[in-house]
Amino acid sequence: MMIFMETSDRYARMEERGDITLMKGVAHGDIEAFEELMDRYLDLVSRTSFRILCDSEDSEYVTVRVFTSLWYDVLDYDDRFTVGEWLLRKTFAFSRMRILRRRVLHLFGIADSLFINVSPTVDDQDDYVTKQAWTLHCRAVSHMTPLQIYVYAMCILDGMSEDKVAFTIGVSRHRVRTALDKAEEKERSELRMYGKENEYYRYNAFLRKVSDMFTDMDKLKKMIIFAV
Repeated sequence: MMIFMETSDRYARMEERGDITLMKGVAHGDIEAFEELMDRYLDLVSRTSFRILCDSEDSEYVTVRVFTSLWYDVLDYDDRFTVGEWLLRKTFAFSRMRILRRRVLHLFGIADSLFINVSPTVDDQDDYVTKQAWTLHCRAVSHMTPLQIYVYAMCILDGMSEDKVAFTIGVSRHRVRTALDKAEEKERSELRMYGKENEYYRYNAFLRKVSDMFTDMDKLKKMIIFAV
């Protein structure tokens, strides 16, 4: 409920960027303000959820949930976080639920596999090599906890600092560091199986260029607007 409190330098900086003004509009039912926030952060949420979930359908589901939550839960917004950080918190929470759901379905034999290996696209890299890297990444992710998946996606693939990740999702820096170490070891173990552990950094460079070729952003926007 801190959205209307003009009490900090942080608030003033955010006001200059316009996010708080738009959040106030959303709080008053302004659909145009909501659409502007969606335009600003849709790519961030969609990209992050895809990197966590390695699956277009699940990423689409989480993205819709995040933005419908923005619309309905706007009064829960806490200005200790930027709007982007707040949305990343939601992205992690909904992605975690999706991962757990997927594992339950797999446990009971309803889902064939934990992660669907989609075919990624890139702009300026060898697609075949990138597809190999993504396949190994999906295998590694299937052995990770949700926290390990998230910190790998944010710290390694998106370049976010460990301190910022810890602050954003509300865990200690030590937990983030431990999760990241374990995630990296699982990624390296997949490469080790093929005698390519020394290509770890090159491998990550390919992964950073992966995009979700199946997501139609215009369609996604329409789904979100329909949901609210």
